[in-house]
Amino acid sequence: MDSVLWHQFKNGDKEAFIKIYQKYYPQLLNYGMRIKRNEDFIEDCIQEIFYDLLRTAKNLGPTDNVLFYLFASLRRKIFRKLKYDISFRGDDNFYFDGPELAEKSSEDTVIENEGHERRRKYFKELIGDLPPRQKEALLMRFYLHIEYTEIAKIMDLNIQSVRNLVHKAIKTLREKTSSDRFVR
Repeated sequence: MDSVLWHQFKNGDKEAFIKIYQKYYPQLLNYGMRIKRNEDFIEDCIQEIFYDLLRTAKNLGPTDNVLFYLFASLRRKIFRKLKYDISFRGDDNFYFDGPELAEKSSEDTVIENEGHERRRKYFKELIGDLPPRQKEALLMRFYLHIEYTEIAKIMDLNIQSVRNLVHKAIKTLREKTSSDRFVR
C-alpha cells in the first residue's frame, strides 16, 4: 500500500500526497515532540519536509516504507535547523538534553492503576540520564516499536551500532537498578 501511494505521489497525484500527509502527520508530530518539545518548531519542520517532498517529487527514489523515510527526513530537518538556527540555541528544550518519554502512554496508565507511579518516575529519571543517542535508540526500539534496521536508517548508522547503543543503554539501566532496593 505504501509503495503504491508513494509511486502515485511521485507521478504527480496530489490526492496521494494528501493521503500521505494525513496518514503520517500525527506520527511525525509525536516523534518530533520526543526530540524537541516545541510544537510550533516541530510543526514547521514537518511542513518543510512535506514542502521539500512536493518540490523534489520527481527526483525521489522508491520506498516501501514511507513512515521511516519521513522519520529520517524529519530527524535530519530538526537537527539541521537546531544546528544552524541561533534562536533555538538558548531554548531549554534543546534536543541535546535528550528526547523525553511520552508524558502518558498506555504503559503509564497500567503502571498508575497498579500503584507504581514512583517506579515509573524512577525509570524515567534513569532513562533521562542516558546519553542522547542511547536514549533516542531506546525510545525508538521500545516505545515506538521500530525495528533495528529501520532505526539504523533513521539515525544514519549501521545496524550493529544501533544494537550497541540499545545494549549499552540497557546495561547502564541494569547496573543502576541492580544495587537499588527501590525497584525490587
